[in-house]
Amino acid sequence: MKIFTLVSIVVSYCLLSSCNIASVVSYIASPDPSKEATFSLPNVRTVVFVDDRKNVMHPTRLRRVVADRITKDLLEKEILTTMVSPRDILRVSSASDRYGDPVPMDQLAKSVDASVLIYVEIISFSLTNDGQTVKPLASCAIKVIDVQQKKRLFPIEETAYPVRAMVTDIAPSRLSGSGEVRKLAEELAENLGDAVAKVFYEHTTGRLGENLKRQ
Repeated sequence: MKIFTLVSIVVSYCLLSSCNIASVVSYIASPDPSKEATFSLPNVRTVVFVDDRKNVMHPTRLRRVVADRITKDLLEKEILTTMVSPRDILRVSSASDRYGDPVPMDQLAKSVDASVLIYVEIISFSLTNDGQTVKPLASCAIKVIDVQQKKRLFPIEETAYPVRAMVTDIAPSRLSGSGEVRKLAEELAENLGDAVAKVFYEHTTGRLGENLKRQ
């Protein structure tokens, strides 16, 4: 029903603007483009650890927002059957950092009885590039580590796999109040977690009608 309504709207628009009705209807009826998983995770007990070595995420609880989103998406998409709560590994990491003796990644994952570690290192996280213009951008680098074998599963050749995320279509006023800033930061963290999770499963890369603005 939604497709029929959308087609009717587009046909009416095309009759008024003289665009190619056949090509537009064909575009709407075709499936969204998709991208295959960049890496297929082994279905074993897995944990996500978000590391902010540069201390660029504020507040620090945003690390958990990113990790929780990755964990939730991979479970809901049934990519993995069993995952450890990110809070458990963050708790172990915080305790070791407090005493100035960081635990190696493989030992950190073993402490929560995980077989595979999805390691996410935050590279950048900002809501504005000049203090006035709203431009939320975040980036990270990810690795997948086999804890039992003590070897990297992904990526094999590069040091780490880069992932970026942003928030679009936002009002400038969202930088004016602490409440709005907090919500925007959480939204950016959610989007970064979503982008990381998509590395591990097939997903659509566009929406119906997305290119009609360019007709």
